[in-house]
Order: sequence, then C-alpha cells, then structure tokens
Amino acid sequence: MPNDPDQDRPREEILISPRYLAATLPTDHQLLLDIFVEEAAWNADTGESTLTVTSPCRRITIRHDQTAVGRGPHLVISARTDEEAAERWRAEMSGLVPIECVATLLGTLAGELATDPDHVVYGIGAEPGLLELYVDADSWTHFDDFGLSGFISRDGHAAVVNRPVDSSAPPIHGDASVTWHLAASPEDVGHLWDISFTEKTPPLLLHAVAAETLDHRPTLRSTSFPLPGVVAPLVTIERLPPPSRRPTAQPPHGGPPRSTEPNRTPKTR
Repeated sequence: MPNDPDQDRPREEILISPRYLAATLPTDHQLLLDIFVEEAAWNADTGESTLTVTSPCRRITIRHDQTAVGRGPHLVISARTDEEAAERWRAEMSGLVPIECVATLLGTLAGELATDPDHVVYGIGAEPGLLELYVDADSWTHFDDFGLSGFISRDGHAAVVNRPVDSSAPPIHGDASVTWHLAASPEDVGHLWDISFTEKTPPLLLHAVAAETLDHRPTLRSTSFPLPGVVAPLVTIERLPPPSRRPTAQPPHGGPPRSTEPNRTPKTR
C-alpha cells in the first residue's frame, strides 16, 4: 500500500504569546479528554451531549457537557472520598480555556493520583498557606486589596486571583468555597475563559495550572488545535519552520525504529 503523503508531512508548529490568550475551542477540550481516557486508562461514559470520565478508584470524575458551553462551566472535575460521598473539592472550566491549561491539569491529576491518591482526595500531606508562584515582573503586577490577592497581566486581559475562605470580598461566582480563580477577559472581547478551584483542591493542581497561566514565554502549539478568530487580533503568532527531513536511523538487529512522538498528556512531576 503506498504511503499517504499527508501522513508523512510534519505538523506545523507555532508560538503564541501571550499564552493566556491562546484560546481553545471546547470541542478540542473534549478531544483532549478522549486522548486522556485512552492514555490514562480511565473509564468513560458517553451520553448524548456529555462525556463523563471516572478514575479507576471511582473517586475522581471529569465531566464534559457540551450543552453548558456559553452558559457556565462545561468541564468539571470532582473529588469524593468514595463514589457515594459528598463532593470534597471541585475544579471548573468555562469558555475558551487554553488547551495547555487543560492538559496540564489532567496530566498532573492523573500522575499525582497514581503516585499519592490520599493527597489528591483527602489532602493528606498538603502544606497549608499560600502557593509560591514565580512571575515575570514585566508581564504581571501583584495586588493585595479588599480581601483578594494575586496577579493581573500588564495588559489587563488576565488575572490569577486568590480569595481565602475567610475573606471579606464577595464570593467568586457566588460560591464561598472557591479560593482560586484564573480568568481572561480582554476588554474588546469580554469573558474569554476562567478556571475555578474550591478550597480543598490539592495545592499541586493549583500550582501547576497557575504556573502555566503565569508563564511569560510563548506557548508552542501544533496547528492541529486551531486558534479561535476572536483572539487572533490580540496575540502574536510566530510560525516555526518545518524540521528538515532526515533518513530514518536503523536500529541494531533490524528491529523497528523507536517512536519519537511525545506523550500527548504532559506530565508535570
């Protein structure tokens, strides 16, 4: 059978900055969740417009609801001490969340659950106090006022906000259990995306997603995840030249060549 030339063509890669405006369609969030199910070997239940993914221990669920797009969170992660118990913590995503934030959250969650499930579910071993986040002072401004603290981007388009449970500030989204909120709302666009974490969410998950959002470097992305047109005027895109084609090195003993394709679910630990 002849080779398909499209198969051999390398995917085009681009650099997008600022990375917090590298918006991604909710349909691509579901595509990433499909990939996650395959690679992490979690259980999936598909409905008419929903995809519910459950961890092997049955204590973590991830729900993607296409009907919620534009009306509220369409990707919700919940943790319970057992299948029938009340929710212990929750992470919610709405809007055009950058695919890198979604991948970082899923990859960190799966990796930590496999390594230390008690830390993920019960918070055992979690250290109290604020997260230690490193930011570029030229890109982000720190604030601490009116019961809220965190960072706002220099262009005013994005923010990473901490609201302690005993804060005098109004609850975020009307939910007093939400302690961290990451969002992008460019003036000319309005609400673009947001991610919320409730009080008992493991600090490791918060740190991973906040660090991804605050990173001042451009994000490297394949064009297989298209950029929504609404943000195109707000970002800088640099197209990278395709890699030069080289002959495939033959391994010893005539075995098949090793794959150089990276794992599609990034790991942060």
